[in-house]
Amino acid sequence: MTENGSSSPQDSQKCPTHPGGDIGHPRAQTDFFARLGLSDLQLRAIELSVDGYTTKQIAAELSIDPKTLWRWKSFNQDYRALLDETRAQRYAVATDRYQNLLLTSTAVLAKHLRGINQRRQFRAAAVLLNMAGAFRPLAKKIPENPLTKRLDPFDLSTLLTPTDRS
Repeated sequence: MTENGSSSPQDSQKCPTHPGGDIGHPRAQTDFFARLGLSDLQLRAIELSVDGYTTKQIAAELSIDPKTLWRWKSFNQDYRALLDETRAQRYAVATDRYQNLLLTSTAVLAKHLRGINQRRQFRAAAVLLNMAGAFRPLAKKIPENPLTKRLDPFDLSTLLTPTDRS
């Protein structure tokens, strides 16, 4: 620190930093993706893909052959995994946003249902009844109970203890 209380550039060079950068720092993300074994070009291709670009558009934007994209999607497990994960994250974000908009919309419809204008009440009721089929409860994942699992009658390995197998 200098006399006026500010840090000098020399002081900041002496401070240890985390090898991956600070949390939220772009270098931290770059290091993470580098460990996946994906190039910046592949990461950009994934970004464009989830943004809705076609294979031809991505290839033109990145100045690569469309066959290269096909090979990445077909044979590069890291590329496919990150593409799938990115798509799933985008879908989850869109679902959350849609649910928030539905809450706002139903509040507006509820206001019209309570209003004095019968025509608006009827229209709001009709909209809610038409949308009722779209609201299904989420399926609960029930963990599989190993005691109730059906056994394959031809698989004797499940019946043998480790000492019987040798």
